[in-house]
Amino acid sequence: MLKKVLSALLALSLVASLAGCSGGETGSAAGAAASTAASDAGSAAGGASGPSGEPIRIGYVSALSGDSALWGQAGLNGMKLAVEDVNAAGGVLGRPIEVVGYDGQGQPLDSVNALNKLIDESKVVAVVGTNFSSCNIAMAPVADSKKIPLVATAASSPSVTVDEQGKLHPYSFRIGFTDPFQGRVLGSYVYEKLGFKKAAIITDIGDNYSTGITQYLTKEFTAKGGTIVAKEEARSGDNDFRAQLSKIKSANPDVLFIPWIYKDVALITKQARELGITCQFVGADGWDSQDLPKLAGTAIDNSYYCSRPGFNTREAIEYGERYKKVYNIVPEAECLFGYDGVMWLVQVMKEKNSADPEAIRDGLENTKDFKGYLGTMSVDPATHDPTRDAAIFQIKDGAIKYIENYSVN
Repeated sequence: MLKKVLSALLALSLVASLAGCSGGETGSAAGAAASTAASDAGSAAGGASGPSGEPIRIGYVSALSGDSALWGQAGLNGMKLAVEDVNAAGGVLGRPIEVVGYDGQGQPLDSVNALNKLIDESKVVAVVGTNFSSCNIAMAPVADSKKIPLVATAASSPSVTVDEQGKLHPYSFRIGFTDPFQGRVLGSYVYEKLGFKKAAIITDIGDNYSTGITQYLTKEFTAKGGTIVAKEEARSGDNDFRAQLSKIKSANPDVLFIPWIYKDVALITKQARELGITCQFVGADGWDSQDLPKLAGTAIDNSYYCSRPGFNTREAIEYGERYKKVYNIVPEAECLFGYDGVMWLVQVMKEKNSADPEAIRDGLENTKDFKGYLGTMSVDPATHDPTRDAAIFQIKDGAIKYIENYSVN
């Protein structure tokens, strides 16, 4: 029996390695094989009472290749660890679960194509992903029309779950918090706790995430009494932000809001310091990567950002150590989303005693006090948005340091 377990786990490890370096359909096939190996390992570990029968398949869409693969692969890895735990404990409804991953490449069209394949070909009962609002906004109508629950991870635009006319997407949900919430936290924290009164903002005009947070932090900061002295726009991939930063320097702000993804943040902050901008830098959860301090160096030192509590509870710390041991890499926050995404779906299926997508949808909508590694959350049935804690972090001496949880009054 032990030999069988070890063989199954070895198969999982080998296929997971293939999944990590694959994209498109090859990546999805590797993900399916890896999830099958995880189910077999859990079944063997459980002996005669282990899960059996047709697997319950959960899909995953994210960037498994390209610039954002660091996050996408972390989410998939987190889901695989959850599969191991669930199957080792007997599965769901006596059946094993599988995770089938497709590469959406962080692009809306590719993510929609991946979602369609997961639903039509892999016959998943629910899908986790992505961490990009633009991708989930595009996928939401597909999930609605095919009646398959879709659980976004860190996608934070309100339009992920509610369309522009204010109509709820009945099959779209999220684990992370929203842009309005982040914007309010940032605007309030900078004014109330850091004491800054004059702010500048540089926005990625081509990104729903960046423009959304800009809108809401501006509203909160000015409502508190702050003044926006400069607002500049650029696009990810421009690589040279000096023209916009020169205008910001002339406005002499106390703080510069940079609601961008971490790789662009590194470029912007470096160029800002080179131009002699000395003000405080502040960002949102797009900064939440262990690579940011490495990429930005001293330019990012003493900056603040808002994100989830992350690896700052005893349970999450232990999970992070396990993740490092299994994958030999520093864990990204997305691995918390991946694990919690599976466990939330599993909890709902057990509560409903059903793996039917409609039953899962109803259970997700009425979730109260689901406890995961990201903390405890409940879902607002009117918006499908969770209520959960926000945390403030500071980048100091090349490391990310947790400062405190923060609630907006």
